[in-house]
Amino acid sequence: MILELFSKRNKPKKDTDVYLYDVLPNPFRVQVTYLFNDLFGKHGERLRLIINVDDIYKEFVEWLARDFGVYHLTEDYMHENFGYQSEYINGFLAEKDVNKTIDYIELAFRFANNIAQNEKYEYNIQRYNFDSTVQKAINELNFRFDEHNLGYQFVEGQIIRRDNTFTHSEIVKPSLEILSRKRFKGASSEFHKAHEHYRNGKYHEALNECLKAFESTMRIICDKQKWTVKSTATASILIKVCFENNLVPSFWESKFTSLRTLLESGVPTARNKLSGHGAGSEEKEIPRYIVEYAINMTASTILFLVQAEENL
Repeated sequence: MILELFSKRNKPKKDTDVYLYDVLPNPFRVQVTYLFNDLFGKHGERLRLIINVDDIYKEFVEWLARDFGVYHLTEDYMHENFGYQSEYINGFLAEKDVNKTIDYIELAFRFANNIAQNEKYEYNIQRYNFDSTVQKAINELNFRFDEHNLGYQFVEGQIIRRDNTFTHSEIVKPSLEILSRKRFKGASSEFHKAHEHYRNGKYHEALNECLKAFESTMRIICDKQKWTVKSTATASILIKVCFENNLVPSFWESKFTSLRTLLESGVPTARNKLSGHGAGSEEKEIPRYIVEYAINMTASTILFLVQAEENL
């Protein structure tokens, strides 16, 4: 007899997310300190050219210390010897609480972003290209988050967790959970590779892996349902078979005329037009937002197909 008591029933499920949230590796932290220097200079002198502030790092230290309920951010806080900048950087590097570590980043970037958008300092901002500096720093910060597989992004003046966004929590994660099933092992590997390529800026490869995951999911469904398809069947043929076998209810086609267009030309078209063969010697540049859209589209379509199969 096997007892399934509370502890087993409530054992945390294996996290199928593609991002990490509870760790910030040291190389990432060091890279962020370079961004602090880009924004403020090594001792805050860059920002002093734009606004009337004696010591920006002193402000940061006092804000965080008050918020954390401490007097100092680090044990070694002798400002006359090392300065507030040292306390802020060392506190950031040493902080063990991931949420508080994120606070260090958000405080600095939020402050810089607010200054860059403040009309009161418009002349100095333009004179010293501070708005451009801030945008480059934000872009690099988000790239570093992706580079280290961290589920955070700086968006609209604050840092957000990706799993708190509707698209990620309601589409991407449920799709990953479905793909974690044994029979979808191949599709899961391809979809994870798509995310990995996306995080590393390999956008052509990301689109190709999206298409593979999409095709694999349909092929797995066809095999289980014993719908005849060749092993070399392309996405358009696989979609046709799925419709012919009423995987998608026929009455939906009359109400949602765009559904078949989305399935047939959505993901495959993105791949064929932007990353497929025949691009010539000069590979076309793919904007990041298109790849993110393609990944979300792939996740949504996979989720839809598997749920449709469950309701056959």
